[in-house]
Amino acid sequence: MVNAGHAFKGTRIGTEYSSGASGRHLDAERKSASVDRIVVSYWCMEGHETRPTFAKLSDPEIPEVWECGRCGRPAGRSPGVDLSIDGDEPFKSHLQYAKERRTEAEAMKVLEDALRQLRERHAL
Repeated sequence: MVNAGHAFKGTRIGTEYSSGASGRHLDAERKSASVDRIVVSYWCMEGHETRPTFAKLSDPEIPEVWECGRCGRPAGRSPGVDLSIDGDEPFKSHLQYAKERRTEAEAMKVLEDALRQLRERHAL
């Protein structure tokens, strides 16, 4: 049950103090310019579609390549186009790059240290 003596009873966030539910909205006086937007579709080689929203810009100002939101591969504005950055080097995920920097033994040591710290703080 709500406390009947609560000081904020009948007020809305963003309204003037103590003006109640029918109060004047504080943002009503602010003048903000609305910017036209455009949604652009990008496709990676896996066929995933990513649709970021941009300010409505001229076509040359919109990026030709965008990172796929699902797999992280480069995505272009035309489906089925291979956008490999370097034809000799295949796409690598963040995990693959991390595995290149550490041996499995080093990775296990880092994991053990992190788990130990969490246990010491009683977070695990």
